[in-house]
Amino acid sequence: MHFSSELFDSHPRYTQLKTILMDMFNGQVIDSICLSGLEHVVSVTVAPTPSDLNSASSTSLPRVHVRTYTLKMLSSGVKTPRAELTPMGPHFDLVFRRNREADEEMMKAALKRPKIAKKDVESGLGKKRKNFEVDEIGDLRGRVHVGRQNLDKLQRKKVKALRDDDNLSVRE
Repeated sequence: MHFSSELFDSHPRYTQLKTILMDMFNGQVIDSICLSGLEHVVSVTVAPTPSDLNSASSTSLPRVHVRTYTLKMLSSGVKTPRAELTPMGPHFDLVFRRNREADEEMMKAALKRPKIAKKDVESGLGKKRKNFEVDEIGDLRGRVHVGRQNLDKLQRKKVKALRDDDNLSVRE
């Protein structure tokens, strides 16, 4: 996802929209990306910004244009290839109409994180256990290792259509 406006970092309603879109598309904020691994681009832009948009309570906010593109790499004669964007769809425009701020207590409860010391988070909640990790929020995640399986002795359903018999007769 590419957000191309300074409003996504400065205006409170646009920063809220940015976090909603990043959560919806399961995106992460990154600084750089390898062009060879890039296939699709979701571009989020803001229509031309009016000069009176300095206040957070402005009633006429500009539209947000969301466009999706496929990326095609073309040779450019230098080491970095030339990236060409081809419209893919869906394309849609968003308009801010209604906004209601959450209560302070409810917002505080929604953003509350459990109190865990940093050393506990890094060590896995106390005594170090194998194959267990704790993320920043405090959720405990485990990794399961399965031994090598012999697939030759696997019990499978025998289907007549897949049998390798030479003496099958054809009904007429």
